[in-house]
Amino acid sequence: MTFLATYRCNLLLMVYLLIAMRPSKYLLAAWPHDSHNSHQLHHGHHLGHNNARNISFMDTASSSSSQSSSSLPSLSSSSSLSGSGITSTKSAGVHHSDWRRMEMMDANGLYMLEWWTKAKDIYFRVTVNTQGFIGLGFSRKSGRMAGSDMVLLWVDDRSGKANALDCHGSFTEHNAAPIQDDTQNYIVLDGFQNGTHTQVEFYRPIETCDPYDIPLGTDTIKVLWAFGDTDPIHGNLKGHGKNRGFKPLHLLGPMFRKSHVTSSTTRRQPDIQKWDVTVQNVTIESSMDTLYWCKIIRAPTLGEKHHIIGYEALLTRESVSSQPLVHHMTLFECSTKSYPGSDPASWDVWVKSSGAVCNSNLLTPRDWDACITPVAVWSIGSTGQFLPPHVGIPVGGKTGAKYYMLEIHYDNPHALQASDHSGFRIHYSKHLRKHDAGVMISGVSVSDTQLIPPGQKLYRNVGICGPSCSNVMFPEDGIKIISGTLHSHRAGRKMTLRHVRDGKEMPRIIEDDNYDYNYQQVRQLENETVVLPGDYIITDCAYETSSRKRPTFGGYSTKQEMCLSFITYYPRIDLAGCYSMTPVREFFETFGVYQFYSLNMTDVENLFLYNGNVLDYIPNTIYAKTKPNRANMTEEDILYEESLLNKLIISDPVEFHDRTFLSHLNQLPWSEPLFTKRVEQSMINGKHMTFCRVSNDAISIPSEIIRYPNFTTFVKPPSLCPYQMLMDSAPLSSNSPKLNYKSTHSYPMLLSSLFITYYLRFLQ
Repeated sequence: MTFLATYRCNLLLMVYLLIAMRPSKYLLAAWPHDSHNSHQLHHGHHLGHNNARNISFMDTASSSSSQSSSSLPSLSSSSSLSGSGITSTKSAGVHHSDWRRMEMMDANGLYMLEWWTKAKDIYFRVTVNTQGFIGLGFSRKSGRMAGSDMVLLWVDDRSGKANALDCHGSFTEHNAAPIQDDTQNYIVLDGFQNGTHTQVEFYRPIETCDPYDIPLGTDTIKVLWAFGDTDPIHGNLKGHGKNRGFKPLHLLGPMFRKSHVTSSTTRRQPDIQKWDVTVQNVTIESSMDTLYWCKIIRAPTLGEKHHIIGYEALLTRESVSSQPLVHHMTLFECSTKSYPGSDPASWDVWVKSSGAVCNSNLLTPRDWDACITPVAVWSIGSTGQFLPPHVGIPVGGKTGAKYYMLEIHYDNPHALQASDHSGFRIHYSKHLRKHDAGVMISGVSVSDTQLIPPGQKLYRNVGICGPSCSNVMFPEDGIKIISGTLHSHRAGRKMTLRHVRDGKEMPRIIEDDNYDYNYQQVRQLENETVVLPGDYIITDCAYETSSRKRPTFGGYSTKQEMCLSFITYYPRIDLAGCYSMTPVREFFETFGVYQFYSLNMTDVENLFLYNGNVLDYIPNTIYAKTKPNRANMTEEDILYEESLLNKLIISDPVEFHDRTFLSHLNQLPWSEPLFTKRVEQSMINGKHMTFCRVSNDAISIPSEIIRYPNFTTFVKPPSLCPYQMLMDSAPLSSNSPKLNYKSTHSYPMLLSSLFITYYLRFLQ
């Protein structure tokens, strides 16, 4: 039986390979050709500051699959709640079932896409302002037709029959017409057209086992859209190239939307109030590549506790087509903690001011360090977040925060000059929901000790939230994670939020092996994840730096990197952040460095942990040796020049003395895969300094140095599709070869010895 099963599997694999290699029939211009001048609208869902209406926040339409042939469902109202089927148990989180989603694919509401899942199939309904063809496609990388999976849809003008044609883009010719798949996996359920619109409803398996079809999993997918005025015919479809574009989406999972339910008698909106939290006229100069701006906001006067049910971004644009300079925003609660010498009345003065540069020892008031508890988080590509109906974030009341801090990160790579007044629109209600929710930050502490070598196809960093925090802060029956936003910068390629309990990894909370820096949308969980005291939460990030010539470090600029997850959960606890970093001493010793001039390692640790000024420790005569002429320096050069690592001059070992640590790193043999892999494994499997940032002044949890936990890795069920075995799609979860850490005391010496060998070879 085993032999026969193996034989049948191999035979099936050969059949798929033959299908993949055989030539297919071309469809003449059934899809608009790619054009470098075509308008690709993949951020059309952002709000301008003065535009309060955003169609992409509509609830999902709940019309029946069977429609009248004389009219289409209204696109201006909707009634079904995404995730309408809700089940839960006492020990488990809520499970959201029977969810439906809707997205406006273009900027003008001409192309509406709805989808939902049943068992192993995904269902679609497209409603488009055309009487011709409709195109829908899927691409992992480029958002272009070449190499994409697509389906061509139309309703025949004569017969009224709806049609679907399974196609794919050419892998060799960028502007070639689509190619018909040998196997047709898209099944039409219904469709019709009227005088203005065409609607088609259809489905396909989530994983078709067709080499030309992209599996539609949890990864970010670029969804292509197109439409034309006529049904597909053999010949050219002139003038249809303009009606096309793409939009990144997470297809599998619910998305809660702003309520549009109205009373059948009064036609009034429910009791939901709005609170606009924005900066005022922040000037971004052309010389500013990166700016973090903070503003103190007074909370609305609410005598009783209310619940925040959601928020959306209010973004300033110079024009309709331009992208905002805002990279991400966070709204923090401020505690009443005051530092010695501070004046409590200063908060009202700060409310009246325009704000200040964040995290600056000279410009930011120290009291602002008490603004650490996240309430709302927005990142580039996101539409905001609306919470499921059983949770809300508390605001107001006698014990509620009186002040909030809005932090905005501006990214200005094109040296523009602008005045900004962006922020959040917070939606809140006096009708309290069952649970108080909270938001916390987890991952890698932002620091130069986060390092990604140059020239890497894939290199990992991890941040740990461990038992030192979860044992103290989490309730006995744990917290339940509702959603999460994964955040890294331009080098980020894969991100995973992992969960470990009792030496065993649980199913991934969030996993994206196709992370898109430009689409950092919140991920609502279909199954809420329960995290118990003693559990680990690990933010696992992988980066690609193939084109970079120097190391990339953790930092606030998008040219630097982050590895963070913003987690929404309930019940709310006094936890603002839970993250880790490589201990400072271990970081330097990994690269064979043990001492710097004028500093002991305790001084260096304080510089990293408390944002100190190196000139307070190092005489100017020594530091002056490292200062180059800044004339004609690039922004990246300035980042390197200002880096703390460029101000630390090595004294031990003697063979590296009188060099800055940064110049030392730049001379390492990063092109040697064995050396780089050992550095990666040392950083991951070595020591981590964990931090538990608590918003309650009465609770103090000291930082702790731990080792990366030893656990059995979660393994996803293997694909049933033979062709998948040939695809180069190694997931982030695949285990790299591990060293034997039973004798970990000898590992730094081994790495140092290896480094010396490569370093001497490099010098020769």
